[in-house]
Amino acid sequence: MHTERGEIASEIKNAKKLHGHLGPFLVIGVRMGIIAKKTLDVSAKQHIKLRANAKIPLKPPFSCVLDGIQATTTCTVGNQRLVIENSAEEITVDFEMRNSDRRVRLSVSSSIMEELNKKISEGPLTEKCAWDIVHMPEDQLFTVEIQ
Repeated sequence: MHTERGEIASEIKNAKKLHGHLGPFLVIGVRMGIIAKKTLDVSAKQHIKLRANAKIPLKPPFSCVLDGIQATTTCTVGNQRLVIENSAEEITVDFEMRNSDRRVRLSVSSSIMEELNKKISEGPLTEKCAWDIVHMPEDQLFTVEIQ
């Protein structure tokens, strides 16, 4: 567990540097990237085979998830390994290894989306909210489907 905390802290630091600030949706993207790499057993040499297809609302703060994914996976819009589709509400990302049948789908739970939307309506999201997402159990935050 200690190693996982160190890994997520390092990934969050890198993502925050890329993104410019720390918020809950950035953390969601970071956690998605980490889970996908672990689930698909992506080694340092294999990362160029990883692809992500994101279905997400294309407006801040929801789109901040994309920077978390880009920072943790090296799947980016520029290298065309991150494909983005606009969504009304859901945040779902399909990760796959090229030339393989290994896939995982990660979806943010509807209860978490409701909670975050409520917080958005109350004012700007805080770093405390981001750290709450860091410490949230994976099975509470996401639905994970290994395909």
